[in-house]
Amino acid sequence: MRWTRKTIIAEINRLHDAGEPLNYSTAEDNHLNLVRAAAWHFGTWRRAVESSGVDYQGLSRYQRWSKSRIVERIRELNKQNQDLSWHSVSKKIDPPLAAAAVRAGGFKSWRDAISAAGINVESVARYKVWDEAKVIKAIRARKRAGEPLSSKSLQKSDQPLFSAGRRRFGSWDAALAAAGLNAEKIRLRRHNSGLNAPRQTHAAATQTAASKTAVEKIVKPATVKPAANKSAATKSTPKNSATKALKKAPVKRGAR
Repeated sequence: MRWTRKTIIAEINRLHDAGEPLNYSTAEDNHLNLVRAAAWHFGTWRRAVESSGVDYQGLSRYQRWSKSRIVERIRELNKQNQDLSWHSVSKKIDPPLAAAAVRAGGFKSWRDAISAAGINVESVARYKVWDEAKVIKAIRARKRAGEPLSSKSLQKSDQPLFSAGRRRFGSWDAALAAAGLNAEKIRLRRHNSGLNAPRQTHAAATQTAASKTAVEKIVKPATVKPAANKSAATKSTPKNSATKALKKAPVKRGAR
């Protein structure tokens, strides 16, 4: 779009009528090209706003946000299946809405604004809200399911529950105690299960080695001693037998 003084004023009026905040920082974040064009043609953003007939002195960052408009906007985003967690709305989806809801809209918190819009806070919260009862219920559910409950295991498999337990009860051991479990027994059970694993591995290795030795004995061919072979070969040689017969034959004297 090619900006002129006329088109700049028209755009500022359109934004003002739509209820968008026209303070410099917000306008720069949302309409950078317009702000730059206004500074080029009018010298400053304020002069451009005042030239459009808007009272810049009385312009408030949140003046266009009332409770009813905040609620309406939240419902609109909810119909669009937008993520209504505070993190998403305040950082990505609609930062002015989030800021207005907690600063100028009259709500004590973003959760209160969500509730005022008739939306279940638990269904849109980025992080689950844990109270003592929920922590205890979750621990007992893991116990029934046979899942590990040691602090080390929880830090790997369920960090939110572990953090909530420590935050609500002061320590993970205290959270387990509140759920009626003995933390010391849980630690010992985990320790013992860790010690059994190497023993079983060693036993399996020993059994494998014994089986290998037995197989080698079965398939190993019989070894023939060289000395026995030599003796047997000497006895069975015809030449040696004839020599022995000549030695035994008597010698006749006088025969010439």
